[in-house]
Amino acid sequence: MIELKAETIINAGIRIAEKNLKSAYVTKKGDEHAGAIFVKIDTLDGFAKLFLRNIKYDLNNDKEVIEFVDLYPQKQITTIEIDKRISNEIEIDRDCWVVEIEDKNGFNAFDNLDC
Repeated sequence: MIELKAETIINAGIRIAEKNLKSAYVTKKGDEHAGAIFVKIDTLDGFAKLFLRNIKYDLNNDKEVIEFVDLYPQKQITTIEIDKRISNEIEIDRDCWVVEIEDKNGFNAFDNLDC
């Protein structure tokens, strides 16, 4: 199975966000082939969401699927707390990517990537 490059996934997510008239940009560039991908959704009210790419295997379709997992699904987190978490992650993995999307409704363009 051919695994998509991290940079390809990021470019696709950014294009979807921009197509939906959302600001999206890379705030930390990582390894173009691999590396963790964090997606910060700034809801422009002092709070944010943070997602991490996860690769899982879909037994029904016999293929790997990329999903973005909400790291704080049951909790409202401030942008300051999210930024601290991202800084800690960068210290651990210098090859990670960080993408930021600004959307008051919390739309995650990476949710709908079919890859």
